[in-house]
Amino acid sequence: MTKGRSLFGTSGIRGSEIELFTDQFCFDIGRTFSIFLKNHNSEGPVALGMDPRGSSPRIKNSVASGLVFEGREVFDEGATPVPSMCYLLKVNDYYAGSIMVSGSHIKAELNGIKFFAFGEEILKNHEKEIEEIYRSIKSERNYKNLSSTSEVHDDGSAFEEYKNMLLAKAKGPYPNWKVVVDPGDGAQSDTMPYILKALGVNVIEVHATIQGEFYARDTEHIPDMQELMGNVNKYHADFGIGYDADGDRVVFVDENGEFIPGDYSGSIIAREEKGSKVVTTISSSQVIDLIGKNITRTKVGAPYVIEAMKKINARFGFEPNGGSIFKEIMMTRDGGSTTIKFLNILNAKNKSISKLIAELPKFYLFKGKIDYKWEQRDQIESEARRVFKDYKIDGTDGLKIWVDNTTWILFRSSLNAPEFRIFAESETENSAKLLLDRGLNLVKNIVEKV
Repeated sequence: MTKGRSLFGTSGIRGSEIELFTDQFCFDIGRTFSIFLKNHNSEGPVALGMDPRGSSPRIKNSVASGLVFEGREVFDEGATPVPSMCYLLKVNDYYAGSIMVSGSHIKAELNGIKFFAFGEEILKNHEKEIEEIYRSIKSERNYKNLSSTSEVHDDGSAFEEYKNMLLAKAKGPYPNWKVVVDPGDGAQSDTMPYILKALGVNVIEVHATIQGEFYARDTEHIPDMQELMGNVNKYHADFGIGYDADGDRVVFVDENGEFIPGDYSGSIIAREEKGSKVVTTISSSQVIDLIGKNITRTKVGAPYVIEAMKKINARFGFEPNGGSIFKEIMMTRDGGSTTIKFLNILNAKNKSISKLIAELPKFYLFKGKIDYKWEQRDQIESEARRVFKDYKIDGTDGLKIWVDNTTWILFRSSLNAPEFRIFAESETENSAKLLLDRGLNLVKNIVEKV
């Protein structure tokens, strides 16, 4: 953990599997979460799940050891989609809380931890409590491997409850669509192909085994989904579905092999969901503003979206990475529920994905990211303010600068990894590309001086 930075990033704790997630750190985090639950009078066992990256089993066992040290029973859910760890708390009040070991889309040598309590993903105020507890007890007791004791039980109820919920939410039968399903050998590998086959879909599985090669890919980064796009064309499929490593994000590829950004699939779902209020992040396309609903924008990160949904009593929220949140199901991002909701709409409308998307206004949104050092953020933002001083600036999260009524650029540091992100959107492709290039060059000029 970099000196001076918060333990938590955009969502959960993320960092190097070697430098941050040592056995001692994970042991202390297990102890910390148990103390946090106790402070909230939450008694009972804790469920632990993980994504299939190489470091996840060790980290999970070390966290379990900390929980056991504090007197908690632990139920090991193995490799499972991250939303299943939240849903388990919704359907079974036996558990005090749950933890997911996952780095989501970040590089394979990195990892992360997410926490769930009180039936939902923890909020930012909970993160502050957890960080304060951790700093007060860290290294107070030496790490001891307690993961093989009788207090740790192998379990699979999170996975089973989640699958049953998804099947129940499907409004089938579905057509015999031919669909390429690519979970990236991630946590949805044993779930979504099974669910879709059970619903009558002709599934072509690609990278769909938890035992396979781990793919750390970003559902907002089109090149990461290039293989899926090619496979839709190769197999003449009706569409393609791709997931990130832990299964809380999903993106779609239409029948022509075209990538559908998460803010477009999210806007389609938002348009059809009940309720007049929708929450999304500052980085989402302005297409969502034109579907006829009341839109609230937040900082980037599921905890911020969830907090706003609760505050204004919204039924639906989403991020442009393909992570949607349905109040009726659970308050965390869920790639599985998002898939089922989207397919229900396709089925009801009896339209192809391309025709469904064509009903929305067209904007061009391009994204880039540059590796950098955390301490360069203020310098980058200061330079952006100077260069764009004559334009309207929204400081909700980073700097979102409106060049005109339909053209904007966003300068924002990732809080999960040392990456600076730049987004640019306009009604014309050329304007968006030129604006993105201008933003990338601004950041590169500062980063490369070091």
